[in-house]
Amino acid sequence: MTAALAAVEPPAYPIELLWIDLAAYRRGNTGIDHVHCFDSGVAGPHVMVNALTHGNELCGMHAVRRLLDAGVRPRAGRLTLSFANVAAYDRFAPDNLHARCVERDFNRLWHDDLLAADSRSVEGRRAHAMLPVVRTVDRLLDLHSTWHALLPFFVLSRLPRVRRLADMLALPPRQLLLPGFRHEGYHLIDYGDFADGDASAIGLIAECGQHFSVRSEEQAWQVALRFLQVTGSIDEQDAQRLGLSLQMPEPIDRYEIVQPVIAASDHLRLTGSYAGFDVFKAGEVAAFDAEVPVVAPFDEAIVLAPRPDPLAGQQAFAWGRRLAV
Repeated sequence: MTAALAAVEPPAYPIELLWIDLAAYRRGNTGIDHVHCFDSGVAGPHVMVNALTHGNELCGMHAVRRLLDAGVRPRAGRLTLSFANVAAYDRFAPDNLHARCVERDFNRLWHDDLLAADSRSVEGRRAHAMLPVVRTVDRLLDLHSTWHALLPFFVLSRLPRVRRLADMLALPPRQLLLPGFRHEGYHLIDYGDFADGDASAIGLIAECGQHFSVRSEEQAWQVALRFLQVTGSIDEQDAQRLGLSLQMPEPIDRYEIVQPVIAASDHLRLTGSYAGFDVFKAGEVAAFDAEVPVVAPFDEAIVLAPRPDPLAGQQAFAWGRRLAV
């Protein structure tokens, strides 16, 4: 193995965001723990900002907490602010940074068949508890972060209405379009009307940066404010008062996932940056799975969403391509 083709160990990241006790936010007004819903009394969409789909993704938790502490109320329609997998979050600690879930990934069970089969796991019970609210949401922002320090981006379906909203938000100015296949399950934004071509509901995931970075917290806050402004929950004056800071618009970069890369061993390592978005020519080595090279399957292939320490059988990253439009 030459130096130019050596596998690179993943970087370590400082813990800049703090765990806080969410007990004060447990009792909402919905009868569902950690779910708060406010009705303006004026006709409008039901807008939801959700955090802690994964327990170690702290930036969204801080953004939702700030919205609650600021007493944000919708100008029209309803606004739901929620902390999803608090059970996993409560396991987060300096020696347990991978507290993503308790028993199963909360963001891979959002299909009626999967939900019908699981009412016993911690995540299954939580999903069933949140279902009555989720089913009524018209506009969903699910705040996430990434283990590696990726540039912020939206994850979205290919439905035209979803793409239009992401374009209108333009923060962040990168979009990752989901493929038709689901190797590991269904996201919250895949559920029900969010994925129905004949419905009007829209769900977006915002990946706001590295899990434990203060920059990801600010990104989550800015994305949440922009989302609330565009969906009509708050007006421009509210957004400015709360600190929305829109920069000069950047061109929107769009990517699509072409195929997943499933680890064959517990020792898959990349040869380039773990920030992802590296571009490879067909046949170039992008990773080593133990000693087996993983090569780009086509020209201009892009490494998307590298996973920390993937185990055999898990998706290690995805091959993608940049879209012209």
